[in-house]
Amino acid sequence: NTAYEIPKRDWSSDVCASDLARRTLAAALLALAACSGRAGQGPSNSLLIVGYDREPDTLNRFASHILEDIETCVVEGLVTTDEKMRIVPLLATEVPTLANGGVKLTAAGMDVTWKLRPGVKWHDGVAHTAADVKFTVDAINKGDWKPESTDGFDRISGVDTPDSLTAVVHYKEMYAPYALQFVRGTLPKHVLEGRDIDKANDYNRSPLGTGPYRVAEWKTGEYIALEAVPNYWRGAEYPKIRKILFRFLTNTTTRINQLAAGEVHLVPFVPWDKVRELKGVRTVRLNTVLGNGYEHVTLNQRQFAPFRDVRVRRALAHAIDRDLLVRTILDSLVTVVNGPVQPLSWAYEPDVATYPFDPKRAAALLDEAGWKPGPDGVRAKDGARLAFTLITQSGFAVRENVAQTIQKQFKDVGVSMDIKLIDGTSISSTWFSGNFDAMLHWWQQPADPEITLFFAADRTPPAGRNINYLDDRDLTALLYQSDRTVDQVQRALLLKRAQRRIAELVPELVLYNTEKVDAVPATLQGFKGNPTNTGPFWNVWEWEIAKP
Repeated sequence: NTAYEIPKRDWSSDVCASDLARRTLAAALLALAACSGRAGQGPSNSLLIVGYDREPDTLNRFASHILEDIETCVVEGLVTTDEKMRIVPLLATEVPTLANGGVKLTAAGMDVTWKLRPGVKWHDGVAHTAADVKFTVDAINKGDWKPESTDGFDRISGVDTPDSLTAVVHYKEMYAPYALQFVRGTLPKHVLEGRDIDKANDYNRSPLGTGPYRVAEWKTGEYIALEAVPNYWRGAEYPKIRKILFRFLTNTTTRINQLAAGEVHLVPFVPWDKVRELKGVRTVRLNTVLGNGYEHVTLNQRQFAPFRDVRVRRALAHAIDRDLLVRTILDSLVTVVNGPVQPLSWAYEPDVATYPFDPKRAAALLDEAGWKPGPDGVRAKDGARLAFTLITQSGFAVRENVAQTIQKQFKDVGVSMDIKLIDGTSISSTWFSGNFDAMLHWWQQPADPEITLFFAADRTPPAGRNINYLDDRDLTALLYQSDRTVDQVQRALLLKRAQRRIAELVPELVLYNTEKVDAVPATLQGFKGNPTNTGPFWNVWEWEIAKP
């Protein structure tokens, strides 16, 4: 039994209506998309088809380990991040600050007052209120449900709701990244109160939101269909595009071929090796922004003991020719970087230890650490070979090629690395469980440069994303000190010290930044892209296909 019921609208009303009117919803969706492609009809304000690289594990924004593009269309946060990395209000009327009185320092920590936008309703017509903010905090902190990350919620002592549109969040300590606390939105109290959220499949597969779209259908392994909600709070004229179909196409070549053929209309995060072949497609516009993220190899110190020796980690860093990767496989579309905070950020520190390509230095460090070449060319120590497995996303040709190149470069210094390809959905749960040796992937970072979640010793999953399982007391103290410093100038100094310490420790092998290339219809207006992990669908409500 579902906890709520929303009437579904007929997807077949706009395109090829007479042919589809008698079909079921699932058949109508597939036939609608196929009919559009056969007729040569491109994207329209009736239907936009997105070629997406993976299927979500859940549509619960707090529980997902995958980029939240689909969820962003349905569930709105109190704030969002715009195309210039500015944190801007969404369901809140303003972003609380010390200057506007929304943030007040206390003896214990700080109080943050969120003023909610009046007139906003959940898709079932129930008002969105401060009670939902309080319920969200309580549900996460109660302890019987483990979201993808607690992301500062464990710093909250409680929430007061003096009226239906005011939520006063009490922090046990200073917490500088507070502005993004509710970027993932809130949970509907009237739907989830008293329930086991992990088992609330009606919500997790079709979340109740306040956004411009709602889930019409999720057909496992094939697609998620979204339809515009009636009476969206921004106005009845929004969203401009009435239906969006996210088609799951895990293979990059298939995804790009379908885009070129007009079978899908939009592909977010175009793989860098596919950019050149799309430049000649007249129906497509490539929207490019410098990403606030980085590609790297995570080294799991808990799983593979040799990674606990910093000399081994430094040796592996010296063994990789990053410039070669960028010039060849990546077609010079990205830039070699040296840490987790990117040049876009006000906290970026360029002056850190670097590890240029130097196989001789790599070999010397491994010798120093006691790893001597064996008869098969693989180094060994105390009877154990220096051999591990790297996992990365299957169907992602760039990553497969990068992994193979790194594999050869490691072999040249006596390190054996196998490669295991895992589909995009499963790899997310794998990294969360920590059941891997090493992983090639990226972190798309938020606008706030908080990196405590990635490197503090106590921020391993589910408390954070420290999947290197790095345990450094000095770095952990420094990171928490930066979190507790609201003054941006002073906080930047602390974060720069933290970046220098991370570079010394080499918990992961940093490769290059993430240039974000989104292939969108040439006729699409209002698309702006986004450098952060907010993703390109942050302003989907105002997208519109221009009339010829």
